[in-house]
Amino acid sequence: MALEPSFVNLQTIARSKSEDAVLLLAHGRFANAYYLAGYAVEIGLKACIALRFLAERLPDRRLVNAIHTHQLNDLILHAGLENILDERRSQNREFSDNWTRVCKWHPDSRYSTVDGFTAQRMVHAVSDSQTGVLEWIKEYW
Repeated sequence: MALEPSFVNLQTIARSKSEDAVLLLAHGRFANAYYLAGYAVEIGLKACIALRFLAERLPDRRLVNAIHTHQLNDLILHAGLENILDERRSQNREFSDNWTRVCKWHPDSRYSTVDGFTAQRMVHAVSDSQTGVLEWIKEYW
């Protein structure tokens, strides 16, 4: 039986996926760069959600089932970050554009072809040090 990753492991995995996306982009592996960048955001949000669980309490079954999703907007809600996200988006246009771009990601993108421009924009939207979505998520895990 496989163990579920802890939030610390999820943080490490999210960072790793984002770094791998940068490397893949640099080597012309655009579709994989795009996919891993989006996946990094999903895992980062799940790290935020994992912090909400207490070892001494069983979590609500509906919540446990609900967080097994790839929908980033749903994960934002389960992480309790919707108001913080709205505030950040209203204060920073580039971050808001990055969030919009990242929300177009879905796990089926692993079956798609992606051009270099689209991949570069996605990797930037995730990993930019000032306005990147994963960089913002790191503030809350």
